[in-house]
Amino acid sequence: MTNQNSTVFTGDIADEHFDPTKEYTTENQEIVFSGEQHAIWAGLFAGIHLPYLLEHLCREYRRGLEQLELDPFQIPTVAYLNDRIRPRTDWRIERTAVRYTLADDWYKKFAQRVFLITDYLRTRDQMEFTPEPDMFHDIFGHLPFLTQRFYADIEDKFAPAYMKATQEEREVIKRLAWYSTEFGLVVQENRFKVFGAGIISGRKELTRTIMEFYRLGRDNVIDYTQDVYKQLNHHFLANKDKLHSVIDGVNALHQKGQMSSADQGWNVVLSLYQSLGIQQDGIFGGDVIIVPFDIETIARIPKTVYAFNPMLFMCESLEQMDDLLESYLGPIAARV
Repeated sequence: MTNQNSTVFTGDIADEHFDPTKEYTTENQEIVFSGEQHAIWAGLFAGIHLPYLLEHLCREYRRGLEQLELDPFQIPTVAYLNDRIRPRTDWRIERTAVRYTLADDWYKKFAQRVFLITDYLRTRDQMEFTPEPDMFHDIFGHLPFLTQRFYADIEDKFAPAYMKATQEEREVIKRLAWYSTEFGLVVQENRFKVFGAGIISGRKELTRTIMEFYRLGRDNVIDYTQDVYKQLNHHFLANKDKLHSVIDGVNALHQKGQMSSADQGWNVVLSLYQSLGIQQDGIFGGDVIIVPFDIETIARIPKTVYAFNPMLFMCESLEQMDDLLESYLGPIAARV
């Protein structure tokens, strides 16, 4: 029986029912996909693999995409992916029947250097955006990175810490992963670049983020002839209290189920700005707020908004991202 008093968050994934004896078996690793599924893959690939979009992705992703050599028209087999990933980083790929793996199960696999990809592929009406991570997200978004040691080293940090963390710390760890490897941004060559797989694999999320890069320049929030991270950090420090008020307000709206889509969610956030007396200009003037990667701020977000990210976090470099994650995860992982 469902607990009528339990909190329901926008974006929560529905319970799944599947045969657990078929999970992680040889039987479910290689799947014969239909022509329609391959066509959906091809459409998704073509919609993002475009020069004017790829130039906004970090160089490590573009390098990994070349190394992975994905077929634009065919969904790859697990064996194909492992042949290109395991020799480079010692991580391997397993297919799962679960559409959204719970964090405890996910990090147990991470501890074994196993990256899970789902057997679920979005439908044609979800080509621009899907709130659930499907196999296109898993493969196209994450796996180019897993051909490279630096990314494997970052992923290696999460499981040891998660296994020793308190429940409260585990929630923070999940947020840190969400706003780094899933929806993170990074500065390269004094330009904002996309790092997170969740942005890369969703055309709507990707174009929305790129448009914000341009808006920041257009509205004279960021001068791209000067140090862009220094300017972003200045805006962040000057508006930190407002940002925390927005986060607290979004959390309340999220729990009421008012953030169920990107369009609906943004309209609600605009109303929130008005109620908080925040002018829609500066870093608050676009469709997404971009601020420096700050653990204190990220830790204030108690529940990920799957359908809509009103805020994205930027690192000055991938080395800084590694250092910041280590500063939180390392001491937890080192506990006896």
